[in-house]
Amino acid sequence: MPVTHRLVATALLACAANAPAHAQTVPQGPGQSMLVLDASGSMWGQIAGRAKIEIAREAVGSMLATWPASQQLGLMAYGHRSKGDCADIQMLKAPGTVDKAGFQQAVNALQPKGMTPISASVRMAAEHLKFSERKATVILVSDGEETCHADPCIQGKELEKLGVDFTAHVVGFDIDKNPKAKAQLQCLASSTGGRYVDARDANELNQALQKVASSPPPQRPDKLSGMVGRVYDTSFGRLTVESADKNRLTGRYAGTAADGSDAGTIEGALTPDSGGGSFNFEGHWFAKSAGQRCAASRNGTHYWGRATLVFNREGTNFQGFWDYCDAGGAAEGAWHGDVVEVPKKN
Repeated sequence: MPVTHRLVATALLACAANAPAHAQTVPQGPGQSMLVLDASGSMWGQIAGRAKIEIAREAVGSMLATWPASQQLGLMAYGHRSKGDCADIQMLKAPGTVDKAGFQQAVNALQPKGMTPISASVRMAAEHLKFSERKATVILVSDGEETCHADPCIQGKELEKLGVDFTAHVVGFDIDKNPKAKAQLQCLASSTGGRYVDARDANELNQALQKVASSPPPQRPDKLSGMVGRVYDTSFGRLTVESADKNRLTGRYAGTAADGSDAGTIEGALTPDSGGGSFNFEGHWFAKSAGQRCAASRNGTHYWGRATLVFNREGTNFQGFWDYCDAGGAAEGAWHGDVVEVPKKN
């Protein structure tokens, strides 16, 4: 792989472990949603001369304007009452029929001050939604990384395992310059089958909240063979899945070649978790050239290495990492992608 990709942020493997089976419980009722807002001190940062918290208030207003009357919603915020307190998490509106004026008033009153306890907030929101008994959805808006000695990725996997139908949709607000924060939030979403959306300004935050709040979830493939022919836009050009079953996945990726030619192949074991969640890939990539030459060749090339990827339960995106040669799992760089083309069913 190109040497320039060594600088890509890593530490995504935390969300790659196989998840145990879900509890065999039938969801009761239509479920509820909880909006979790980041009100930590960094939300006073500015974009185009406006504080991020002000932009967030307006975006919530736009979301509420189109929120379905039949869908229950709650409100939780963190970091808005004191500095340096990881327990500063408060449920401002219990899940229920939305009083839009009261909801907006609560959001407008938030004054960012403190820490960013993402994991504890999402867990608390899930518990208020009774996620172990019924369908539960958390919509998280955050502009930074976890600052309270926890891992949102691991928390997402745990909630996915314990919930009967738990989903976390995540909006990363103005975090392009913080790859660690982005990796955490992407993994939280993907490990629960949720969507991750970037938002860099007021317009994009409006669109992001509308997308995660109102768009229907993508259909999940009924079996691994449904992934064959899928094309993913990835860190290394487009990856086309050539074969996929309960034992193996193979594909080709385009790399960064200007002519769009194949840069190499990927192949390895692909296994679904027993609860119908993520698909876990462990295998190797092989290239025609790369930033490092391996001493021993593999599959006829001296340019190769390991890859560990996690496809979300809908098969619409994956997160993971790659390394050079037989490095034993030491991450060299991130490798992630989103599906851009799905084969039509016959």
